[in-house]
Amino acid sequence: MIEVGSVIHTSTAPPEAFFERWVDLPTHPEWASSMEWFDVETPVALGSRGTAKSVGNDPAPFEVTALEAPHVYSDTTVVAEDIDGNATTLTVHHEARPLENGSRVEIRAWLDGPQGRELEMEMRAVLERALPQDLAALVALVEGRDVAEGEPHRLDPNRAGPSAHRPPNPEIPDPGADPTNG
Repeated sequence: MIEVGSVIHTSTAPPEAFFERWVDLPTHPEWASSMEWFDVETPVALGSRGTAKSVGNDPAPFEVTALEAPHVYSDTTVVAEDIDGNATTLTVHHEARPLENGSRVEIRAWLDGPQGRELEMEMRAVLERALPQDLAALVALVEGRDVAEGEPHRLDPNRAGPSAHRPPNPEIPDPGADPTNG
């Protein structure tokens, strides 16, 4: 598993409000600007299958891989296959947990499969932009308000930090390196 994105937001809305939006897949493009459409078996249940189209990509099959009302929804999409037919998948995990006055909402995404390392940087670049925008829009939608100016940019786009899992930059000296040996 290679984590390629995560974002956390708080909301005054209860977890159920988020769960209802997550399982209403055809409406995701209303708040997830990175998605064009979803087509899914209904009612949505664990194991439901469908097809999704993200902006700029071909439609791809997905499966609902976690469904724990009213807190958790995950779907897993095939993003690549190698010549032997081994799939590399992207799982997007949505979770809302109650707080005293609302919810803590988290979206995480990870790759699994033989081409995960090859796709990691591309997926990370896309998701570090898309996840904060999508979650800010969802929070605003369920709270019945507009997205605040700069709100997506105030969200931490990856708990592991902005340089996690990135190749080292040769222009930046290694702080542990011996400056006299090199």
